[in-house]
Amino acid sequence: MRAARFGVFACALLFFALASTASAATQSVEISGFAFRPDVLFITAGDTVTWTNRDSAQHSIVFLTGLGQTESFGLGQSSSLRFIAPGTYKYICGLHGQSMSGVVVVNPAEGPIAAVAGGAPTFVPPTPTPIPSPGVVVRGADEGPVLPAGATDTSLDAGRAAVYAGIGALVLYLLARAGFLLRRR
Repeated sequence: MRAARFGVFACALLFFALASTASAATQSVEISGFAFRPDVLFITAGDTVTWTNRDSAQHSIVFLTGLGQTESFGLGQSSSLRFIAPGTYKYICGLHGQSMSGVVVVNPAEGPIAAVAGGAPTFVPPTPTPIPSPGVVVRGADEGPVLPAGATDTSLDAGRAAVYAGIGALVLYLLARAGFLLRRR
């Protein structure tokens, strides 16, 4: 009976620790026929959008809210951006203008957004003016992350902290149980 209660307790603790962080996904946008497909994309905060060029012409992504833009990329190349703030992000091709446009709609995440080392850059919420903010960092998907000036690196996101806390609590419980059983001898 005690073993069953312990098993239930351990499983519940692990479930809550793992469920406390929102899992990020990668969504794809194909560029073909001088159009973004899909032209409207719905994602969750923390997700990454990867644009892949299937045209022989160069393309780039320019955000109309002043967030910045990607580098130009050619046939078979991709550029990725990670969105952490809910909102509607309208964009066009920086080389072909309004004839190529799209929208990324970012819905709020269910829980804390997990930090990702490397990979796609992270966008901060749009500024009220169409002037790029110095806090916006736009980098290629193959470059490491760079924090904006004045930002602090916590190095431990909330999801990892919850998992470590759950594991720590489980270890403490096991040590207490072992101590109790040894005293009974």
